Amino acid sequence: MSDTDMRSAALNRRGFLGAAAAAGLLGTLATPAEAARSAAADPVTTESGQVTGVQGGLRGVTVYKGIPYAASTAGTDRWRPPRPAPSWDGVRAADSFGPACPQPVTGIPSDQVPELSEDCLNLNIWTASTGSSDARPVLVWLYGGDQALWSGQEIYDGSLLAAKGLVVVTPNYRVGVLGGLAHPELTAESSYGGSGNWGILDTVAALEWVQRNIGAFGGDPDRVTLAGWSQGASFVNILLASRRARGLYHRALLSSGVRYTKDPALARGTARYRSLADAEANGTDLAARLGADGLAALRALDADDLVTRAAADTAADFGNVLDGYVLPDTYTAVLEARAETDVPVLTGVCKDANGASPDLKTTLDAFQAYARSEFGPLGLADTFLELYPADTDTSAAQQYSAYARDEERVSAFLWAAEFKDTAGNSGPVHTYFWTRVPPGYDDTNPVVTTSATGAFQGSDVYYLLGFLYGTDRPWTSKDYDTADTTASYVAHFAATGDPNGTSLANWPALSTDTPQTMELGASSGTRAVADSDAKLTFLKTYLESQTQEF
Repeated sequence: MSDTDMRSAALNRRGFLGAAAAAGLLGTLATPAEAARSAAADPVTTESGQVTGVQGGLRGVTVYKGIPYAASTAGTDRWRPPRPAPSWDGVRAADSFGPACPQPVTGIPSDQVPELSEDCLNLNIWTASTGSSDARPVLVWLYGGDQALWSGQEIYDGSLLAAKGLVVVTPNYRVGVLGGLAHPELTAESSYGGSGNWGILDTVAALEWVQRNIGAFGGDPDRVTLAGWSQGASFVNILLASRRARGLYHRALLSSGVRYTKDPALARGTARYRSLADAEANGTDLAARLGADGLAALRALDADDLVTRAAADTAADFGNVLDGYVLPDTYTAVLEARAETDVPVLTGVCKDANGASPDLKTTLDAFQAYARSEFGPLGLADTFLELYPADTDTSAAQQYSAYARDEERVSAFLWAAEFKDTAGNSGPVHTYFWTRVPPGYDDTNPVVTTSATGAFQGSDVYYLLGFLYGTDRPWTSKDYDTADTTASYVAHFAATGDPNGTSLANWPALSTDTPQTMELGASSGTRAVADSDAKLTFLKTYLESQTQEF
């Protein structure tokens, strides 16, 4: 099925704007016939050549798909910094999404898996601009995921935000072993004495391309928001610490991407990092298990076989690397040196992440054992059990979820307070706690597995970008209203560095004297970062007493 046929079928099936909560503000859904024909009569000129786009998901929005921002990473360019994209003659029809990075894909129907290729450094642009003089705010969105599908394609449709006045860019970049392998031979051949972090270097190349080209699509290169969720938010966090992207973006939005720098959960998540020596040793060991006796042999491996075997290798680790170039030091050290990029920040977490779930099952014995092992060494086990009392298996599960939600909010608050204190912060920091539960299940969207319940990690992304019409969930008028409100906050933040705007509930900026956050989703309004002052004191004591820093 062609890309146009897929979109036409999707539009017929999903029937977005039946409730039309956003119709008056955003226009109407493009019909299949409109989606199938070009929306841009005049080509747009980029540094590599001219492109034409097609009708986006909403009338008045044009999408340009699969524009190369760098050259292929195949062959001898595997595990090298991105090179400039080749030029083309004539007009390129940017009417189909480009290839995604080779990766094992699970959790979605096979007919919805995009083309996979090492020639994957391409991006998509949604804009409602009618000319290059518009200077609209730009949002560059970095995808997340967990080996389900890492790609910046249709599931992150930018039509709604484009209709609200933004230019939305979703780049593809290298992931997994292709995006993170470090090896002594790679370090030796590099100009900066490091290796790994290839996906982050791709992101920098995409931001550089945006600076040089986005004006032609009606975007303002001086108002770029770097945004992402999960792994993508981890990249945003790294580039806040790195000097590689200074001046390439001017605000940062992180969904499920930040925690206090001593939070033990960082060791389990996408924000973890390794020393260059450890990463090189990991790469050397993997090469041996793959039967490759050096870099040339690694580059000669078939890409599909390589990513499949590497993903199945439980000893392999492709986390972020302290290479001194992309990631100069630990997050803690960068904050203490007051070296973070000083930009306005918007960041949040989801209610049913961090181990919390409305369907959590545990036992009272396990809950009490956890209290002793996690808090006993600090002399806090009894305090924990007093603050989160349980006397049955059911109440133990409920109290653990209550603790996990408090801990995540407090951890994000402490990170935000630390960032505001050390970055010098010329702009505000805004935090949120996402509480709306998306209805039903979605077999077409690899943002999350269909087994996830509650306000799971990534559930906010549907509403931040407003791509409800790109999924099969049974959305209600309340969901469309919530998406419109949430996307409006994002649009204001991208435009001004502050999410507040007319007809929106006031979202106060972070104040270290008032430990609160903004609840979004099920309702809108401020709430404390913990359910009581005693819980806040307990969780701060627990987190601040940790000795491992990230």
